[in-house]
Amino acid sequence: MSETSNILRRLTNKSAITRMQAIIIVVIVIIAAAGAAAYYLSIPPPAPVRKIAVVSDIGGRGDLSFNDMAFKGGGESEKAFGVKMVELISKSEADYVPNLETAAKDPDVILTVGVGFLLTDAIKDVAGRYPDKNFAIIDGYVPDMPNVMSILYEEHKGSAIVGAVAALAAAQYGYPHIGVVLGIEIPVLWKFEIGYKWGADWGLKWYQSKFGKSAPVIGDTPLKERVLWTYTGTFSDITKGYEAAKAMYAQDAVAVYNVAGPLGLGLNQAVQEIATQKGLTMGPPFWIGVDANQDWINPGFVLVSMMKRVDRGVYFAAQLVVEGKFRQVVADNKGIVTLGIGTKISGIDITGISVSTLADLDEFIAMGTEAEKLTGKKVLPMSPDEIKSKAEAMRNSVPSWVWDAATELENAIRADPTLVPLAGDQATVDQWRATLG
Repeated sequence: MSETSNILRRLTNKSAITRMQAIIIVVIVIIAAAGAAAYYLSIPPPAPVRKIAVVSDIGGRGDLSFNDMAFKGGGESEKAFGVKMVELISKSEADYVPNLETAAKDPDVILTVGVGFLLTDAIKDVAGRYPDKNFAIIDGYVPDMPNVMSILYEEHKGSAIVGAVAALAAAQYGYPHIGVVLGIEIPVLWKFEIGYKWGADWGLKWYQSKFGKSAPVIGDTPLKERVLWTYTGTFSDITKGYEAAKAMYAQDAVAVYNVAGPLGLGLNQAVQEIATQKGLTMGPPFWIGVDANQDWINPGFVLVSMMKRVDRGVYFAAQLVVEGKFRQVVADNKGIVTLGIGTKISGIDITGISVSTLADLDEFIAMGTEAEKLTGKKVLPMSPDEIKSKAEAMRNSVPSWVWDAATELENAIRADPTLVPLAGDQATVDQWRATLG
């Protein structure tokens, strides 16, 4: 009203304007101001931005596998569904519940994803106290809660395929062993371990059938000693990954499979030391990537990667929430959805397991580029074109029959979903260890 008073003062100071004229002008000003106010009040406030929260495991950002894959899925959800991803990094297990609560208390968060088996108890706790909020957990088993989706994977099947590739590479290059370095011994990692060992055995039997003779060198190694394996007890201590892998390469393992997230950087270090010492530009020795296509990390020395598409799990859950189908799918599947090779969930095709190819390398080189932005450190070992050239040269150096065998095993798995043993409990693990080592 101060502006109106100023107008009135100026008007009344002019003798040429009558009192009645001044009153009329003031009324016009008031009506105009009221109209403007009514206009702005009639505009609805902007709709709140819908969010999905991704709560990491202790590996955090920059692991270039498990956690980064989850954030990749969140980023793709942003582009596809117009949601905003909130990143909540867990530096220790003590951060799980507070991070989940932070997400649950945000009225704009429509989905909270816990990344990893270790968040299972925290998800149960927080989801129980916030029944109106939606939660998903990767690798956790939380059945019978209407607001929680447990997203599991057929890791044993992908591990079987890379196990076959590794064993056949040992046959090709004359090595007696293959290896696998694992993180904390938890049920989900049993699936990797036994699947890998079974796949190696399948591969050597395939060789015998195809060529009519036992596989060179590794075929003469006793069955229980063909696969060297160890649990490091950690997903964060890269030095332990390096030490475990170094010991396996010292025993002439042609390739070592990374089943410990960031510890793959330790495996890579062990391989690179050998390569530098011997002046190698390409394996063997090799290591095998996990979760993401990690072939780009040291092209020429990463034989293949078992891709556990955590990104697709996060994306799938976000899609269901946005489309209003989340709780129905949870109910239809009793809270458990399993993504694998040729899988379908509630009528929706969703593949969660595959083996790396040259064709999908670009999107994972982009992950390395993103890691450089986040950390401010050099991550890509060379230009994208050089990475692709070296990866292609290595692939072409491996006989085509190795890759043919991998394709044959994948097709066999599609035809018989129970072909690869699923080691989901201690008794089954012990049974297969008694057979395969």
